[in-house]
Amino acid sequence: MSHSDKDKDELIATLGKRLAKLESEVNSLKSSNPGIPEDVLVAISAAVSAYLGNDGSVQAIRFAASPNWIRQGRRALQNHSIR
Repeated sequence: MSHSDKDKDELIATLGKRLAKLESEVNSLKSSNPGIPEDVLVAISAAVSAYLGNDGSVQAIRFAASPNWIRQGRRALQNHSIR
């Protein structure tokens, strides 16, 4: 299928507009989430340290992309299959 130069230019313009909109949304999300508070980092570090017997260190922390991690955690804890 062959496209004319006009079709390609229109497609590029449309994609440029979509990209600008997405970049704007990402920037607004970044500004609305200033970071992880220090007390939360301390609590996470303490939990990891206790769980690993003080042999581990936290190297990176990030927020989950969606609230589904809560359901996944519950599902893992409530899994009654034989392991």
